[in-house]
Amino acid sequence: MKVTVERQLSGGVYSVLFKVGDFTPEELQKMGSFGVPTIKLQWLSPNGGQIAGAIALNQINERYKAGFTSQQAAKAFEENVLGQIREAMQSLRERKDDFTSSSEVAI
Repeated sequence: MKVTVERQLSGGVYSVLFKVGDFTPEELQKMGSFGVPTIKLQWLSPNGGQIAGAIALNQINERYKAGFTSQQAAKAFEENVLGQIREAMQSLRERKDDFTSSSEVAI
């Protein structure tokens, strides 16, 4: 899996957005079995306000751009999101599917 972080300073607003992709076949299989992890994000609404919510990891893209009034706040947000992604992916990678199977039962 790969995460790209894009930062931009424009009009006094420090913007941060993430692009998540390039999942390995094993990661995709585990997401199919256990579900896609969600990450808490905040982003700018079309009218300029902030929206917050949980977004599925495989749906995070440039649509979810967050804006801040200081560089420190933008960097703290970036670190928080990257930490959530690392934790979610580590947890997913460590999970094992001991349930899926097929067996014949004589009756």
